[in-house]
Amino acid sequence: MFSQYEDFINKLISAGIEESEAKREISILLSEIGENNLEEIEKIVRKRVQTRIPIQYLLGKASFMDFEVKVNEKVLIPRPETEILVEETVKRLERHVIPAKAGIQKQDYMLRSSGFRVKPGMTLTALDIGTGSGIIAIAIAKLIPDIKITSIDIDKEIIHLAKENAKLNNVENKINFKICDVFSKCFEGLLQSQKFDLIVSNPPYVKGRTCYGKSVQPEIMHEPKIALSGSKENTTGLIYYERIIELIKKCYGLPRHCEEAQSADPLRRSEASVVISKRYEIALPLARNDVKLLAFEIDPPLVDDLKSLLKKNNLNNYEIIKDYSKLDRCLFVYP
Repeated sequence: MFSQYEDFINKLISAGIEESEAKREISILLSEIGENNLEEIEKIVRKRVQTRIPIQYLLGKASFMDFEVKVNEKVLIPRPETEILVEETVKRLERHVIPAKAGIQKQDYMLRSSGFRVKPGMTLTALDIGTGSGIIAIAIAKLIPDIKITSIDIDKEIIHLAKENAKLNNVENKINFKICDVFSKCFEGLLQSQKFDLIVSNPPYVKGRTCYGKSVQPEIMHEPKIALSGSKENTTGLIYYERIIELIKKCYGLPRHCEEAQSADPLRRSEASVVISKRYEIALPLARNDVKLLAFEIDPPLVDDLKSLLKKNNLNNYEIIKDYSKLDRCLFVYP
């Protein structure tokens, strides 16, 4: 039987799939289908080799963090980089957003090494833009007990799939899924009618002309271009970040407390106030009623352009977090 596994792995390698990925995929197939069903595994391996369709699409499901979701070619396959976005977002919710919402005193906050939990009766609110399979919203809903999330995407089939995944993971009561395009009046109306503590997004950031270029892996060709680069006008990779920041600024009146954020001594600032994250040495303005954290997954080559975009909009308090390959991958903005 071991030789059969080796044969499957070698077939994948011969098709151009890296050895480590080939071994991982065979491990997934053995786990999902079972060691006693080698004919079914062989059938999937053959199709994988012939078509280079990602294994997750062939199985119709994928793992993300510690849970599974259904996937199809309408949505992106979950990636490890997005797990980093979720993990780092939750850290910041616990360290910065929850204390801000609860009105925790600066000195009390700085004496605690771990984040505060939501007080009884206090619920965080979040907006997940471009939800896809729903993984970001589902993961945050599982990790933060008292949170209500609005998740949007442009297609009813995508929203239906995300709803299914939320139900599979027992968080359907914490997430409200809506069909809404960020370039529509629907999105502006959503921001005007609701206040969110967190706005999180893994938007289409691949430049349109490079989305399906010659150097792109064959597997990418099977993923939805709309999720990778979005509109054909997205020639810079920036238009979704620009639109989101533009409307948040318009609807929430950002930025706030600019003079206070520049003060040399954060502990002497006014009651609108700021706390300092010792770990990251960043001043964090704490407004009580508006968005407190913007969290984005980003494309490393866009970092300088994104910094310019933030500077242009006077959003000067931000962090950039690297992924497992030491590439800039997550952007956190404290308005």
